[in-house]
Amino acid sequence: MGLMKRKTLLAYVGDGPVPAGVVVRLIRPQELRRWNHLMTKHHYLGNAHLVGETLRYVAEYQGKWMALLGWSSAAYHLRARERYIGWSTTQRRSRLPLVACNARFLILPGNKPANLASHVVGACTRRLSEDWQAVHGHGVLLVETFVDPQRFQGTCYRAAGWVCLGASKGFARRTRDYYLPHDQPKELLVKALHPRALEWLKVPEMPEPWAAAEQALAPQPALHLPQWQSLYDLFGDLPDARSPHGRLHPVRTIVAIAAAAVLAGARGYLAITEFAARMTQRQLAAVRAYVDPKTDRRVAPGYNAIWRVLTGLDAEHLDRRLQQWFNRLDPQIQALAVDGKTLRGSAGANGQPLHLLAALSHQTRLTLAQTPVPDKTNEITALPQLLAPLPLDVVVVTADALHTQRDTARFLVCEKGADYLLVVKDNQPTLHRKLQRLLPQSAFSP
Repeated sequence: MGLMKRKTLLAYVGDGPVPAGVVVRLIRPQELRRWNHLMTKHHYLGNAHLVGETLRYVAEYQGKWMALLGWSSAAYHLRARERYIGWSTTQRRSRLPLVACNARFLILPGNKPANLASHVVGACTRRLSEDWQAVHGHGVLLVETFVDPQRFQGTCYRAAGWVCLGASKGFARRTRDYYLPHDQPKELLVKALHPRALEWLKVPEMPEPWAAAEQALAPQPALHLPQWQSLYDLFGDLPDARSPHGRLHPVRTIVAIAAAAVLAGARGYLAITEFAARMTQRQLAAVRAYVDPKTDRRVAPGYNAIWRVLTGLDAEHLDRRLQQWFNRLDPQIQALAVDGKTLRGSAGANGQPLHLLAALSHQTRLTLAQTPVPDKTNEITALPQLLAPLPLDVVVVTADALHTQRDTARFLVCEKGADYLLVVKDNQPTLHRKLQRLLPQSAFSP
């Protein structure tokens, strides 16, 4: 009893203890207007706007509202947070949904007990992940908030176990591409909602059920601005089969964007469209995208424009153009990988999925050449056709066991001046047994 009394005295000095009946709960749909009104009227920011995935709470005692809390999606990029977690850029992009931001916290005017704020914050964070799971389909492992040191000290957060990671840089995001200084740096505080939260957030593969919340990474532009401009120049004389009426973007603009999207991993017209929508104003300017006179901003081409342009092009001619561009990017090829892939969702003239044989640079991972293969068993005969246009003097060509053939080796060495590294498996049983006798077990690493 003595210990319990001592804890009570330490926690509730002030205007009186927090009543045992204080309840923190999600607001009901019919209470949203009231919540927004009170937050706009009494919060120093003057608005109740929350972004992304959101939850709104109220703390009440015997039906009387005492405090309001608003949670939103986490800030897109915070250097201090990423360093604290140990995140890579890829992990941040895919696992950001597991972080939530306490974007609004308001103690309503009137008589209030001491330590109400820390009590409410603690009670809310204890139930937040479960509520987030029920509403948004996944839980939360970490929470963050920003405190304006000119107005508050963040005592309630620290009392509830939050950790201060330092001050922000004092910039605010004004559009998707620009940040402007506001000279009001804020302190960043975070709290893990599970004892192993920091461990799980940075492991190579997250455990279930948290792995289900990871976002599939959309293709990201990986080109520098000069490369965007060179892509635009590459397609300068492409014909335009579209009707002149309603055209906003030149053919070369759309083809340059589509080529960059495919290089980044986009597959299909919809993926290319989504890629274009994420391009920055500088990238759109590099390919001369249309400028909207009403907003004076570059506009990415839409799905219909991309589909009309790409379906009207000569695919082989376009492939040769891109091959020239790849060769300029990687003029000194050191190693080349030959690999075949079947494209899911595609169909050739015979109704079978399209199979491509491609040559990829080991250094840049760019596809330097590719050719369609009617049937996967014909990759062997397609390899010389694929590599014939490429300069391969003193280049190492790697391929899988399917290409471990005398004719392939002779073509690479005698006709192209290349070296080769070919896999030997049981498809060449005599050669396989001979190599097992001649080469010791330690000749190659596993």
